[in-house]
Amino acid sequence: MNRKILALNLGLLVLLGALGWMLRKHWQEARAQHLATLAKAARQSALLPPPSPAPPEAVVPANYLEVAQRTLFSKDRNPNVIVEVVAPPPKPPEEPVPPRPEYFGQMGIGEPTAFLGFPNAVQKGFRAGDTVGPFKLVAFDRKTITFEWHDKTLEYPLAELKPKEPLVAAAVQPAARPAAATPTNLAVGVGQATGPVLGEQNGELRTCVPTDKSPSGTVKDGYKKVIISGPFGAVCTWEPTK
Repeated sequence: MNRKILALNLGLLVLLGALGWMLRKHWQEARAQHLATLAKAARQSALLPPPSPAPPEAVVPANYLEVAQRTLFSKDRNPNVIVEVVAPPPKPPEEPVPPRPEYFGQMGIGEPTAFLGFPNAVQKGFRAGDTVGPFKLVAFDRKTITFEWHDKTLEYPLAELKPKEPLVAAAVQPAARPAAATPTNLAVGVGQATGPVLGEQNGELRTCVPTDKSPSGTVKDGYKKVIISGPFGAVCTWEPTK
């Protein structure tokens, strides 16, 4: 009995030793294979570059026409802006130019003076800047005269403003004339008056009648005829002798 148990134990020891040897052998083989795998050089493979990206599409200006036409600062961003044209108010009718003064001559001694007057009124001397009725005298020379009226500049030739008809002496009223008229108290007309004739009163002076051909220095009714020749023509006046 003891021999059988001893033999069984011995057999088990031998089997255990054989299993241990086999395990060690498998471990060594696995380790050797592992080391051999690690010792091998890595296989080099060619690296392929990544594919190139697709090129962007060419810019076509026509594709952005709508964006370019729309106004960024408009509420509706509409390029077709409607501009309302407001008609200007109608201009009031222009006021007609009032009657112009008549021109009787000018004097260039000292400050130039132009002798002007309206029909049925006494002629007076005016200088540049003076007011002549509704007009303002701006300037004058030997050919033209310039007025200002309602911010408008009016220029006229002197020949256009000269009286069209000879003046009539108004020193004596018709009712005071005697029944028997003499050449000195006749109404002055072309070819009628033969003696000196006094014109209308202008302050202390009296004007000269164009048809009066009496020379300078003639005395009549307390007035002396004075004719002054200047660069702009002759100026004739009747001055009081006293």
